[in-house]
Amino acid sequence: MRLDAYAPMLLPQAEQDRLAEQFRARVNAGARAAHARTLHPDLASTKGRVSLMRASKNADGEDRWETRVVSVGELATSDALLWATHISMQRFYGARGSTSLVQLRSLVADVDCHDQAKFRGLAPEEMAGILIERLRLAGKPLPSYILYSGRGLHLVWLHQPLIATPGIVRRHRSVQRHMHGPKGGKPSATVRTASGTRLQDPEVIAHEETMAVVWHGTGLDRGASDPARVLRLAGSYNVKSGQVARLVWPASWTDVQEHDFEDLAASFMPFTREQMACLKAERQASYEQRERARQERRAEQEAAGIPVEVEKPRRRISGGYWAGIVDALDAIRVWWGGTPPEGKRELWGFLSACAIAQVEGGDAATWASRLCGPAGLTEGELRTSLGALSRKLRRHEAGETRDHDGTERPVLYSYSKARMLGLLGLSEDDVRDACAGALLPGGAPRSERVRSASRRAEAGAQPRTVTVSARLADGREALALQAAGKPMREIVRAFAGRRGETSLRRALAEAAAEIPVETLPETVAAAPVEIASETVEEQSAPVPHGSTTTIVALPGPVAPSAAEAAVEPFRHPLLDPPGACFGAVSLKMPQGASYSGSDVAVGVGSTPSSWTLTSGFPAPPSDAHPPRNAGPVASGRVPAFLLRAVGLDRSGPPSRP
Repeated sequence: MRLDAYAPMLLPQAEQDRLAEQFRARVNAGARAAHARTLHPDLASTKGRVSLMRASKNADGEDRWETRVVSVGELATSDALLWATHISMQRFYGARGSTSLVQLRSLVADVDCHDQAKFRGLAPEEMAGILIERLRLAGKPLPSYILYSGRGLHLVWLHQPLIATPGIVRRHRSVQRHMHGPKGGKPSATVRTASGTRLQDPEVIAHEETMAVVWHGTGLDRGASDPARVLRLAGSYNVKSGQVARLVWPASWTDVQEHDFEDLAASFMPFTREQMACLKAERQASYEQRERARQERRAEQEAAGIPVEVEKPRRRISGGYWAGIVDALDAIRVWWGGTPPEGKRELWGFLSACAIAQVEGGDAATWASRLCGPAGLTEGELRTSLGALSRKLRRHEAGETRDHDGTERPVLYSYSKARMLGLLGLSEDDVRDACAGALLPGGAPRSERVRSASRRAEAGAQPRTVTVSARLADGREALALQAAGKPMREIVRAFAGRRGETSLRRALAEAAAEIPVETLPETVAAAPVEIASETVEEQSAPVPHGSTTTIVALPGPVAPSAAEAAVEPFRHPLLDPPGACFGAVSLKMPQGASYSGSDVAVGVGSTPSSWTLTSGFPAPPSDAHPPRNAGPVASGRVPAFLLRAVGLDRSGPPSRP
């Protein structure tokens, strides 16, 4: 039917009435009105308004919810009731919200049992029968009605209207939470309190085990427990399943029964009011007894002159996290040009003060004095907007908490990153441009190198620069001992407990490599190497255990002898072409072992190509009678057998295949 000003002119009244009745029948107006009257009867004690909602799409094609608020007296005959698909379970001053509650009317359980293994393929009446039988076996009151939403079931316990005072709201939420049972379907053996962790009461564990059996395998939605929750309206069409929501139990809306709230609380809470009062008194008495004993011990320690440990202040929430938020907000201010724009100055100051309060504490005066300059406001203007935060902080320091959907939360303001960005009107690209990565909802991306360094720092590992500096310092000290004629055995003994032999030899090599040739004492180049007594046989040549000798090519020009000048030095066609400058060559081999390709390693550095070989072996007394374990004599040329060993001499094969 066309609902415009010209409709009465186009159709007769009888035709209009016929079309209206047809429309009401199509949208199940009778079922909608009966459900609305059952939830929100128009009585003298009824207060507040009801929210009717429907899902739609905006101009961009995005999903959104439309809301229409009607009074209880107009609800059953309102056109909005024929338009809506969902209805609020409680009543409010205006639009629904946890801060605008007027009256509490029901306890709910939203079970998505349609896609659970134990309920898959069953009719709604069969699923409702299973849940009713479970509640009867557990000795719990049956729901006032069960509604089939087109997919799952809505179980609703109606009770007399309750004025939504803070105490009633907290008790109502507690009953709702205990009715849903434990999270994950398994009761916890411990519970966290403001003073620490204690064992859970046996009565609570027994109650949670009972409720876990009731809701096992039902897909219970624990999030559908807040007072501002809306559930599907009877007679509405569920587009996800193609089904119409309808009453499953009892047989008609006239058979729906109302419970007394205190009876529901006594059934779904592990303790009655009287039991809870006695339990609180016992816990308070136990706490006072422990506190008196602690004070007596403290007085005895002070009388005996024993230092008394000062009590640590209350730990604040995520100090490292909020410290990063403080710096990120300041980076946003700098990105804005040094001062927040008009309309965001007080907001920026308030968010910064919230982050500072989490880290350092303080009061409105100290925050205003610190932030008024950067915010571009006077101290008085900013102090006025921070009064509520200061009061919240005092309550938080006193140990007060608040209940949020069954979870204990601090009373201090704690905004999420996404919420702060939305309030400030910033995008993630803006945050990246301002280098304020701590405000990104997912956190600032870090490279693997940064994450690895962070993990090492958290584990207590020393930075690499500290480790290298300490090793170089020990290497210089060992070089000095070696220059003084100390054998390696005594040098290792001098570093016992500080550095092992392998690490000490590495420190020696690094310290020797950083010292120029002209500054090295002669005894360093010809210092003897201490040989361990333990040897193994390898091709009939004694090999000392764990001992190596390094032949290092040190930079610096050396004048060749007359005999050497007459010999053309060897040049490798690839590694040392004419005109190229290649540097130091390091040759390492076990002391006393036969020289072969597997025993010698050559490294090319970046020092000038004029180099000198130095050996850690004792210099031979004469060319005619070298000692048995002596290395090659330091000269300006590489011996031919070494070149053959590393494959640089093409005149002959290496000594070992």
